[in-house]
Amino acid sequence: MPKKAQITRLLSLAFIVVFTVVYYIWIWIWQDHDAMRTTGSNILSTVGTLIACSWLYIAWKSSHLRHRPFWLLLFMGCTSYGIAEAIWFMYETLLHIEVPFPGYPDLFYVLQVLFYMFAFFYKLKHDKNSLSMIRLVLDIAILMTVVTTLSWHFLIRFMLEITGMIHIAPDVLLSIGYAIGDLALLGGAASLYLSNARTMSNRVVLSLCAGLIVQIIGDTTFLYMTTTHSYSSGSWVDPLFILGLLFVGFAGILHMADVEQPLHKGATGLSKPDIPRLDIPQLVLPYIGISALFIFMILHADGRYVLTVGTGLAIVLVMIRQVMIILENHRLARKLYDKKLELESSENRYRSIVDFHPDAIITIGLDGRIESANPQALLMHGVTEEQIVGKHMMNYFQDAHMDEIVERIERVLQGEPQIYETALSNCRGDLFQVRMTTVPIIVQGKVVGMYAIAKDITENKRHEEQIHYLAYHDPLTGLMNRASFEHALSDTVQIARTNQELFSILFIDLDRFKNINDTLGHDVGDQLLRSVAQRLQGCVRDNDMVARLGGDEFTLLIRHMKDTREASVIAQRILDGMNQPHYIQGYEIIATPSIGIALYAGEDESPITLMKKADIAMYQVKKNGKGHYRFYNDKDQLYSKKLMLEKELSQALYRNELMLHYQPQIDAQQGCVIGVEALIRWEHATLGMIMPGEFIPIAEETGLMLSIGEWVLQEACQQAKQWQDEGHMIKIGINLSAQQFEQESFVGTVARILKQTGVDPTYIDLEITESIAMTHISNVITKLKALKKLGVSISIDDFGTGYSSLAYLENFPVDKLKIAREFTSRIGSSQANHMIISSIVNLARSLNMNVIAEGVEKPEQASLLQQIRCHEMQGYLFSKPVSAEELGKLLGMPPFAVDFKGKLKVTGIDTA
Repeated sequence: MPKKAQITRLLSLAFIVVFTVVYYIWIWIWQDHDAMRTTGSNILSTVGTLIACSWLYIAWKSSHLRHRPFWLLLFMGCTSYGIAEAIWFMYETLLHIEVPFPGYPDLFYVLQVLFYMFAFFYKLKHDKNSLSMIRLVLDIAILMTVVTTLSWHFLIRFMLEITGMIHIAPDVLLSIGYAIGDLALLGGAASLYLSNARTMSNRVVLSLCAGLIVQIIGDTTFLYMTTTHSYSSGSWVDPLFILGLLFVGFAGILHMADVEQPLHKGATGLSKPDIPRLDIPQLVLPYIGISALFIFMILHADGRYVLTVGTGLAIVLVMIRQVMIILENHRLARKLYDKKLELESSENRYRSIVDFHPDAIITIGLDGRIESANPQALLMHGVTEEQIVGKHMMNYFQDAHMDEIVERIERVLQGEPQIYETALSNCRGDLFQVRMTTVPIIVQGKVVGMYAIAKDITENKRHEEQIHYLAYHDPLTGLMNRASFEHALSDTVQIARTNQELFSILFIDLDRFKNINDTLGHDVGDQLLRSVAQRLQGCVRDNDMVARLGGDEFTLLIRHMKDTREASVIAQRILDGMNQPHYIQGYEIIATPSIGIALYAGEDESPITLMKKADIAMYQVKKNGKGHYRFYNDKDQLYSKKLMLEKELSQALYRNELMLHYQPQIDAQQGCVIGVEALIRWEHATLGMIMPGEFIPIAEETGLMLSIGEWVLQEACQQAKQWQDEGHMIKIGINLSAQQFEQESFVGTVARILKQTGVDPTYIDLEITESIAMTHISNVITKLKALKKLGVSISIDDFGTGYSSLAYLENFPVDKLKIAREFTSRIGSSQANHMIISSIVNLARSLNMNVIAEGVEKPEQASLLQQIRCHEMQGYLFSKPVSAEELGKLLGMPPFAVDFKGKLKVTGIDTA
């Protein structure tokens, strides 16, 4: 109990004691002075009544909503008594006249009894069901019948004999009514105490009972004194009435303390329900009363008529009560049966959840042993229920994870759910990866066991490992890719700078590789690249590194060199090895390399500078006859094609040398064109057509990518609007660069261009690379969601060549994945590659994304992509990238479809 409430309770109880003592002392002191005794008695009675009313008023205001009517009725009853006392005070103290009895005060005394009875009736009605309420009323009726009968026999008849009255006088009748009414109230209060559904504490009900008992004593004494005409105002019985009121008011003080101190709660925050107890006093009370009547009826012959009537009435009431008990027992039996059905239904629902759950669910006891397992768990472990039940759960975990598992189990047993990934083994010893969720089983606030829910993620892990491998390796040759090479180069520069070491990088470009691709096909070209990769690995030392940057470009990192001759030796070894022919599909192919070498000799050079120098040296080799190697020197910059492109690229936009070509995208199942990809080209005045692979890296290095990217977006949207006006509703894919996407104003730029061009954003598809998507993931997701609100769609380009975490991929608002050409070109020749593409398609389908395969060049590839249910295709099999005018002519000549035999079909036109 809070300290403040405890002090209030003690002070209130002390007041009751002091007040009662003072009242009796006043009566004793002025027992011979009627006026002083009466005046003081009236004042004290009024003060005591006001205090009791104030306590009940506070209890009413501070109670919960469902308890307020009870305390309000008690307060109104106490107030009625106070009004009666005020009238009495006016008669005796102010008017100095005798109070009439019966009179106006008695009206409010009677109202007090009625308000109290309504209060108890309200409380019992809300705490009990209808049958229990009827039985309670019968118990009170039986008790009142017994009491009334005995009162007649021992008290009323005796008083009539003393007074010699044939008829009961009104004042005596009223006094008897007070006594009987008090007994009824006492029965109601006692029933509150005995009730199984009681919602008030013992001390509150006991205080109410004490108040009513004191009031009964007072009313009974008052009845006797009224009958014998010995009562006068200020009598020793008057303090009993006020004491009874104060006890009722004190019950309100105790109730306020209960409101401030809620019931004790268990560990789970829920109070433990009380167990119903056998109400023995309430059960035997009616029979005790009837037994008393029988005994008195036998012992006392005189007045037998009244005893007989009372006993007969009590027996009738008991019989009715017995019927009520039978009905209530039937209701309880029916309720128990309904609860049983409800419990069975709840258990069946629970079993359905467990038995048909797609994940393995195991119940584990506090001793760590398995108590039950659902069918999926049995299937996962390859056992029967008899074989797994009783086994210790640790038998299925790997020793390497044991410490972590033990720690997590301890947390679960402390009430903390755990989610983690681990490896399990089945009965055959096979390992599989699972995402484990363990939750505690809590019964009545105590942990009695736990559930272990295991989701098999072995296949997902395998896919993730494959994608992780692709993040650092070239999928065609198996060599390290550009990202791996740049990371290794950066580390090598740091080590060489610290240790004052010498190293070099070699840029290698195959001579006339484009001619090989165009004449013999990309399949032969891919096999040539794999053969070149194997020879390059055979030409370097163990601590050196070989990587493929893309296309026919390779890089070598030669570490821990003693002098520059080591680079020359390796370069010459590469030339000698590459001069030997490659035998591919019956062809004898010689692909000589052009090699550019940049040395790190201790200068403060960055990795980017070194790569640029090796690239420039390689271009010099290309310009001067090819098929040899060259070390970089400062004079090479004057002749570098790359530098020339860098110089003139800034003028290309102003000279209108940049243009867009469009490559059709085909529905894999229907064979119809559903979109195009916009591809930038540079028509140089002297060098002719320059592909984006040459000038886009320059644009990114020189900061021109932002203006070029905005031009591409503007041009593509204008073209899309033009086609829409002509009735051609096809989607245009637009590639975004990392620099362009990272601009804070990029979303605003897109919104502005969409508004300026008036294009329907539904037909605009913005393509980002995996590297963009996985950089600052939270910011990327926010920006992608903002773009989606504009109405455009989002695609991830060259999916599989970078690294996308499966854990984050599902959070991206992406509509389409584009499978890179490196995978598509080998789909028919590599089973592993076929599985990777199939996995990507299945992954996309599970995430509600479309998939488009790029680089489709053979009918066999298209057929296989159809079989694995790839949504869309794009490649030279259908059409090379063409200008807007050429594509516009095709769109204007239906039917427009693909027969998957290597030709894009339009009436009268063959674009193969």
